[in-house]
Amino acid sequence: MRPLAYIFAAAMFAATFAQAQAGYRVVQGEGRATIGGKDVASARKAALADALHDAAGKLQSHVRGASLVDMQGSIKEESTILVEGRFSRYHVLFEGREGGTFVVRIEAIGVSEDEACAGKRVDLDMRAVRIRVAPGIQGHVQRNVTEGLSRGMAMLADGNAFRVADQRWLPALAGSERSHYSQYDYMGQMTNTLPSPAGYSVSGEIIVEMARRDGFVTNVTDVVVRLAFTVKDNYTGARVNQIRRELVVADRRTIMGIENLVGLTPSRGSQPQVDTAPLFEQVREDLEEALACKPLRAMVLDEMEGKISLSVGLEHGVEVGDYFLVTLPNTKNEWQVIRIEDATPSRSIARAMKAKPGIPVNALATLMR
Repeated sequence: MRPLAYIFAAAMFAATFAQAQAGYRVVQGEGRATIGGKDVASARKAALADALHDAAGKLQSHVRGASLVDMQGSIKEESTILVEGRFSRYHVLFEGREGGTFVVRIEAIGVSEDEACAGKRVDLDMRAVRIRVAPGIQGHVQRNVTEGLSRGMAMLADGNAFRVADQRWLPALAGSERSHYSQYDYMGQMTNTLPSPAGYSVSGEIIVEMARRDGFVTNVTDVVVRLAFTVKDNYTGARVNQIRRELVVADRRTIMGIENLVGLTPSRGSQPQVDTAPLFEQVREDLEEALACKPLRAMVLDEMEGKISLSVGLEHGVEVGDYFLVTLPNTKNEWQVIRIEDATPSRSIARAMKAKPGIPVNALATLMR
């Protein structure tokens, strides 16, 4: 009979190979931390965090460079490494002391661009949507479109890749929201509806107008609803996607000035009812496609007695035991790994894996999964 360990190793290899064919990668990471006194536990946590960061960097990282001119006119080159790798799971290959250092080696299964992109939901703020109505559009059609926008919000709330917050009273995103410079911040704090600085936003306009297509003996008139939405990254202000959709509703059909007896006009001189539900079904599909594979990010809301509060929770797909990589603002290549210890529907509590560096409020954290 084969040894149990051999059978287990073979099963792990088969599972890993099958996952690799589905768009996964296997990488190894190593971390080291100096043991301070007899505090082996803290050194182990710091070494594990270093190994996680090492593995994530092997999966995906970007080098950002800049040329600076000092006071003497000399050009100085600076570069930073932005780690963006994510993995679905890991296990420890080795951990132990090597002299005054604790060493941890891990093997992680990383997610490639071909991943299923499931199991997480990003924040999506619905910002200002302007409705423009052309002359000749009757009042009931305007009401159809206005009410349809409100119903469309409920349809978007059923999205699998995002959580929608109705903030149409906020203006369209002009820049990054991480500084909370909006003049509506006080109102947002009072109503607990501040824009999500780590999420995304949608804003734009809906145009309602008449379209006429005349033939030699026919006159054809339609009511056209055109929707143009812009999806932006709240943290950077960058445009993520542009959504353009159109709904055409038949209005009048005449032949040589006579109403078509087969016609689609409800009654002479009255424009048809407009149902915008199909329009927002298409918008929801577009948003799913644009946001499904975006990494789940969070902002650090507070830090007290070692407990770090994040702006994401169970409704975002966060689970106890998840790891987040925290990038520290205004620093060069400094990072921290935190582990989720508790979660509510919209918030979670984590602890840092390393003693240093400290994590300031408004730091950006990215789910390492």
